[in-house]
Amino acid sequence: MRLLLCLFFLFPSLGHAQVRSSYFLYDTKKINLDDRSFQRYILPQLRAITQEFYHILKKLHPIHDSTIKLFLQLSDTERSFKKFRKKCKQIDQDCFLDLKGLYGKSRVIDRLIMEPQNNLVKLTNTESSHELEGMLHLISALGQMGNQNYRLMHALEEYILTANTSFFPYYDGKSLIEPTIHKMLLSSELMLNQLLEGELRDDFHAVWIHFFKEVDEMILYQKDKVFLIKRLEELNLSWNTFHMKMTKGNHNLPKNIVSLIKIMHNRWNSCLKIILR
Repeated sequence: MRLLLCLFFLFPSLGHAQVRSSYFLYDTKKINLDDRSFQRYILPQLRAITQEFYHILKKLHPIHDSTIKLFLQLSDTERSFKKFRKKCKQIDQDCFLDLKGLYGKSRVIDRLIMEPQNNLVKLTNTESSHELEGMLHLISALGQMGNQNYRLMHALEEYILTANTSFFPYYDGKSLIEPTIHKMLLSSELMLNQLLEGELRDDFHAVWIHFFKEVDEMILYQKDKVFLIKRLEELNLSWNTFHMKMTKGNHNLPKNIVSLIKIMHNRWNSCLKIILR
């Protein structure tokens, strides 16, 4: 299997002759990324790029600070429940504490839903009809999520109350917990860039789906080095497309944001150098 890697990135050579074309063929079987480089260099750089992406979203609209916190909490909750389900076939003392911890996470979600709702009530300060429309959509989505989280909290409460009792075999509410969390998580992803306009929002959503979401789940969380190597072409294409549109396109972003995107680009290129050396 060969990897067609787009070389829009800015280094002229990879330890041999200078690259003359826009594309260069790499054999994925010949990529040998050692565990030490992956753990000590690649993961920290990708973690920094992800944090900088969130920072840009916050700079573009302050409400994204709340939507990012909500997404991160829901992501953590889903991962925690998957671990709980895998580990806890029976509810012993440790699993019971884990279950109560999940309920605590749902209470945090409830608070994080209310936080942007309170801020979005101040609609009179909106600067455009687009922003007003975006805020109304976000208020509606947060309201729906609040109802879903109420059902989640209720299901977790019943799970805790019936655990280790004769009623537990008849309690079917536990089957609703994971689908509810997942549905809320998907909704929170759409909220990440809710108040960006038109094409800019589309571009941020595209790089989230095709780059940052995969990096976050498969590489930063699961630490799947093989996934990184196999998907390097797609990740590189997605990132470079975003970088080009943000720095060479018509979005007219503030200079400090463009500078930060260039720093992110340099981080990604440095990762490629380590992977392809």
